Amino acid sequence: MVDPTLPLPGLSAVDGKSVVARFDGGRLSSDGGVLALREVARRLKVAERLAACLADPRDPTRTVHSLDDIIGFRLLAIAAGCEDGNDADRLRSDPLFKMALDRRPSQRDLCSQSTVSRLENLPDLRALASTSTLRRHVTTLETSTGARFEAAPGPDKVRRFKEFYDGAATWSRVRRIVARLEAGPQGVDTRFIVTNLHQGRGRALYEEVYCRRGQAENHIKTWKAHLAADRTSCSAATANQFRLFLHAGAYWLLWSLRALMPKRSRWRVAQFDPLRGRLVKIAARVEELKTRITVHLPTSAPDQAIIHLVLGRLPRLIC
Repeated sequence: MVDPTLPLPGLSAVDGKSVVARFDGGRLSSDGGVLALREVARRLKVAERLAACLADPRDPTRTVHSLDDIIGFRLLAIAAGCEDGNDADRLRSDPLFKMALDRRPSQRDLCSQSTVSRLENLPDLRALASTSTLRRHVTTLETSTGARFEAAPGPDKVRRFKEFYDGAATWSRVRRIVARLEAGPQGVDTRFIVTNLHQGRGRALYEEVYCRRGQAENHIKTWKAHLAADRTSCSAATANQFRLFLHAGAYWLLWSLRALMPKRSRWRVAQFDPLRGRLVKIAARVEELKTRITVHLPTSAPDQAIIHLVLGRLPRLIC
């Protein structure tokens, strides 16, 4: 272990003055903006909502860490650009991540990578949705659509639509559903859209409303590129599915932070990477006193005004 009292060797003088640098700065963090994300997360209750889906008396992750804390830690780490589960080992003693999980900097460390791994492997197949309720309405039409393409195969796919009303067991009421069936060389592909629109034919709703999803595709691109949502390398499909939920929760945090920005400012349309780099990745020194915790942020930080504004607008955030 490096002795923090020893100065770093090999540093040259500046304008005739010697430079002395030591690892004695105290409790430091490179993620000062996590405090702002913490307030967003508290209002949205993202961790609590995900934990409620997993609550199980046999939960193997429940040691000294609550399920809410483990999920909350993982969400904040992903939002801060630390998407790998191994990052938990180097962030678990970070004073600001501890504060974000309602722990004092001097209290016990957050969970380790092994606990994060157990969390991600906690869901089982019962947590995944089934489309069997909807598919029974289109079984005959799928067969006839596939047969129509096989009878006259060509470059164009055969597309057909069907509308019906149904409700899955978890739905509060029966809803209007449009099924799009498309047969081609790879077989029959069926997609369902659920709508509360009562006007318009199913084909028009699908092709003219649903398919105009350019903005949605941009959201997916941001989710993958800036929040590494495609890190689905677990051997279990359910663990990969839960990872997607975690990355979606982190997306929600950053999207909500951006939504607090002035409507006509560049911040309102900023990509997540620069948003995170300017507002989250801020150096901070944490000082724990008897009655309060003081966070010292850089005096030269260029975006102080927008951070003040965002924190002042938190009551406007819609949960």
